[in-house]
Amino acid sequence: MSYYDMLLEKIPKIKRVLDNDENCTIYHYTKPEKLLNILSCGAIRFSNVLYLNDKEEVAYSYKLIVHLIDEFDDLGLNPDLFDKIKTHFRNKYKHIVDGSNDFENKLEYFTTSFSTDSDSLTLWNNYAKGKNYTGYNIGFDKKKLISEMTDNGYLPIYGSVIYDKQKQIKIIHAIFKKWNMLFERASKAKKSNKVKLFDIMFELIDILSIVSIFFKNPQFKNECEYRIVMVNPFGTENSKPTGIVEKNGLFVPFLEFKFSKDSVKSINIGPTFEENIFYTSTNRMLLNFGYHDKEVYRSKIPLRY
Repeated sequence: MSYYDMLLEKIPKIKRVLDNDENCTIYHYTKPEKLLNILSCGAIRFSNVLYLNDKEEVAYSYKLIVHLIDEFDDLGLNPDLFDKIKTHFRNKYKHIVDGSNDFENKLEYFTTSFSTDSDSLTLWNNYAKGKNYTGYNIGFDKKKLISEMTDNGYLPIYGSVIYDKQKQIKIIHAIFKKWNMLFERASKAKKSNKVKLFDIMFELIDILSIVSIFFKNPQFKNECEYRIVMVNPFGTENSKPTGIVEKNGLFVPFLEFKFSKDSVKSINIGPTFEENIFYTSTNRMLLNFGYHDKEVYRSKIPLRY
């Protein structure tokens, strides 16, 4: 069991909110040219979360954490612990807004997005252009994909994105209470150990950093997003090699994961007027790359003429 698994085991109720451990199919929406690249190479990219399309998406959780610490002060949070936590997340937010050149020996989080909805008009609209250009998604066996990542030495953390702000607040409050209790208990022990106190503080930073990746502004709830996050200790012996891709003028670090053909369950084609020829060409493409016996589905969303 990894360090991150052990952290989440300390908050089992929250862990179950993110993922109930049942298997399902999760869908990665993409453009046709990227689908071709993913299937021909048998690899999917996980991008550094700091370079997502909207920097406010990452900053959203950091601002919420700082706000809730200020709001929670009256309920007895230990100032020795939570002043440091507030400073940490305020600085993380500042680095996102103002920029930073400090990367050595830092934990980096890489993610790619999936959805639990196989036929989402909201997501299809992100990948379709005009009448004859449609999007696709790849249906992955969730448990098999995650198991393959673990077996290959990656550190995946996974779960459904939480859009309900009240639920987000409830989760952060529960984490505050848990680690505040651990810190108070360690502080009052007959043999108070500074190393132990620092360990509790860093655990709290880690668990808040992890959980906050699964928080998103409520306005995006129609995406039904499911995230897999890879933890990578950049600049250390244990780090996985990263690549760089240019995207909208940014140089975005990524991890590349090679999946097995067995983890792919289906391909879904977005709404299109020429659905029969899209269906035929997709099946032929799958055979070309050795994806035998994979189901190809067509969107059931009607197009307007």
